[in-house]
Parts: sequence; structure tokens; C-alpha cells
Amino acid sequence: MNEQQLEKILAYIEIGKAEGAKVACGGGRITDNGLGKGAFIKPTILSEVNNKMRVAQEEIFGPVVSVIKFKTEEEVIKMANDNQYGLAGAVWTKDLNRAFRVARAVETGRMWVNNYNTLPAHAPFGGYKKSGIGRETHKMMLEHYSQKKNIFISFTEAKLGLY
Repeated sequence: MNEQQLEKILAYIEIGKAEGAKVACGGGRITDNGLGKGAFIKPTILSEVNNKMRVAQEEIFGPVVSVIKFKTEEEVIKMANDNQYGLAGAVWTKDLNRAFRVARAVETGRMWVNNYNTLPAHAPFGGYKKSGIGRETHKMMLEHYSQKKNIFISFTEAKLGLY
């Protein structure tokens, strides 16, 4: 990360706060232990976010997550799709039928189930909407006018990596 991107991320955190979000943790630059010489930001959780806020609708490209409450599967799918981007998403559930329903319904080019950021080199890469149409790194890129989806499912009950 560079200084310009760090400032952009910090500005988004301020935008979120101005729109009513609360910083549950993080939210600032890391300067201790000599890190002030670089562009480092604390991983940040924003709570009390709603889906109309900019921090929920725009791509921040930094260690910031917005937490939005929901009650039903249909409600969360609607919120996930009420966005101009669609690069990737994930769902955690023990219900395989729910996993497939949500993974198919969310408008993203890549979808993980019970894991996140598994990136096989041979799998197509690309998104929906303003995240791009088409796929790279695979023969499927020739079919760039179609929408394809990857669904990665872990059947293990053990924790995988950081997630």
C-alpha cells in the first residue's frame, strides 16, 4: 500500500462515521514500532452500517469490513446484489442446500462456501457488473460475453487458514 491509498482508506472510514457507522475496532494508521515510516492501517470493522452507506456500496480496497445485520436469506441476497460491483463473495453455512441457493443467487464472478480466497491458478477470474464482464487466466476468456461463477465448498468442519 502507498500513502495515497492509505489516505483514501482513512477517508472512507471518516465517510462511514459521518454516515452513522461506528468503528468497532481499528480505524487508524499504524505508527508504532517504526511503522509510521510506511503506509500501514489497522484492520478496521465498521458496525451499524446499512446497505445505502458508501462504505457498503463502494470498493475500499483496504482492510475495512462493514458489518450489516440481516434476518433472512432473501434479505441478505437482495442486499448483496444491490450493488454496482460483483467480483467475489462468500457464504458460511452447514446447510448445503442454502449454500447452493445463496452462491447461485449472489451476482458475483467468484463465490466461496465455507472458505475464502481460495485461488486456484487454473480457475477463471472476473466479476459481474462494474467488476468486469469476462474472465482472465483461462480458456473461458473467449466466452467473455457470458457470466460464469465459481463455487468453492469446504466440507471439513476444521478451520481453514485464517477463516
